[in-house]
Amino acid sequence: MSSQIPEPVLRADEAHHEVLREVLFSRHLNPLNSSEARHRFAAGEYVPPFRYLPLRGADQILRRLDEAQPPRDHPAGALVGACVDATWLLVRALRDRTATAFHALAMSGGWYPDPATLSLSFPESHVEASPVAVAPFEVILRLRTALVERGLLRWQVVEDTVMAARVLVDGAKRVLRVNPHAVFRERDIERLVVHEIDVHAFRSENGARQRLYCFQSGLPGSLGTEEGLAMVSEEISGHSAPGVLNRQVEVVRAIDRARVLGFRELYDELSERVGPNLAWGICVRIKRGLGRPGQPGVYAKDSVYLTGRMKVREWLDAGGDVVDLYVGKVSVDSPISTWRKQGWVRTAPIPPTWKTYLESKSTRAKESAQASC
Repeated sequence: MSSQIPEPVLRADEAHHEVLREVLFSRHLNPLNSSEARHRFAAGEYVPPFRYLPLRGADQILRRLDEAQPPRDHPAGALVGACVDATWLLVRALRDRTATAFHALAMSGGWYPDPATLSLSFPESHVEASPVAVAPFEVILRLRTALVERGLLRWQVVEDTVMAARVLVDGAKRVLRVNPHAVFRERDIERLVVHEIDVHAFRSENGARQRLYCFQSGLPGSLGTEEGLAMVSEEISGHSAPGVLNRQVEVVRAIDRARVLGFRELYDELSERVGPNLAWGICVRIKRGLGRPGQPGVYAKDSVYLTGRMKVREWLDAGGDVVDLYVGKVSVDSPISTWRKQGWVRTAPIPPTWKTYLESKSTRAKESAQASC
């Protein structure tokens, strides 16, 4: 039975999506001068002197989001409202750049790692042997080819130097951003196709098929599933980087410590365990955006990779159908069957990564059944 979504909710959803289409938040979150800041930090400055592109018009954006608040007496209104709230908190964090504002963002997203996550450990894996010898243009070319192969013809791959990550997907704009100053290994080429396109781009594109735009940009609680599914996709396709799980353990522990440590103290603590290069990369990612990185405070979003991976694995092992995770940017906790009955979502295609995996799984099940006869 179809459940009509009220017009005020649809208008709020569209207004929120327009903000996401207009504002490139990563440009304001990531330092403009990472290389210079690292050089000065290594030369003895106690705190790296990060510079940021100010989010001009932040107050106007906040007012637009306030005006976009939907009535929440309808389930769809509550869903859209939570999305608006999350974006509002991000805008305020990028405007104020205080530890308090980033704390509110983390609390809303449920990003702080719990004791169970902090206690995780994994067996040591072999060291990555392939050299860092792949140029960014090779990655860009492969990503463009993969988009065409998958019929994602409205998507673009562009260069972007203001990034903490090497590759970033902006679903609301249908853009993959690649840092032209980044370094890559041979393994990264197909791993990025599996991770960035077969999860992030595919789920966003499928979300655009649904009734609400927020299925394209991301529902509340979907980020953990998003990044967790991306990690699991790397694993089932054989493209996961060696040691990635233990690196993510270091990330979540660093996030916990960053709540009470400044950049230098955290960097020194991490360097003793993981070396200076990885320590720098982790510190930049979890201290980025903050106006005073030398003081306690954290951008805690990166905890979702490990927590999401564990939750997605558990959900799949319990019989969860991965097809449900491809109706858009949803969570493993989302009531997909209910939304289907209400007419809010419809089943959408799954990418080659998961098609191959499910076909192989089905074949193994048939062979096992025949062998037992």
